[in-house]
Amino acid sequence: MKPIKKYLRYWFAVTSVLSFVGGWIILAHSPKPVPPTKTTNLAPLQALPSIQTFGTTNNNNNGFDLFSTGPQNNNQSGSGFGFPVMRTGGS
Repeated sequence: MKPIKKYLRYWFAVTSVLSFVGGWIILAHSPKPVPPTKTTNLAPLQALPSIQTFGTTNNNNNGFDLFSTGPQNNNQSGSGFGFPVMRTGGS
């Protein structure tokens, strides 16, 4: 079994190196990008509204806080770190 392992490791190493070198050669012989010959004039974009005006616009969120992280449980029971203790009934 050991000669087969050595042969496979040698084969993987040789094919990896040859694949890398072959890919590098193909990349080196690929056509170079052509610089643009004609520039197009784009219309200027509108400025984005500031973040302060985002919260004061017509909010139709039915009284819910959209950026809430959920209920805050400050109970320190169990593990002492505020995490719930996972108790199972056995194996």
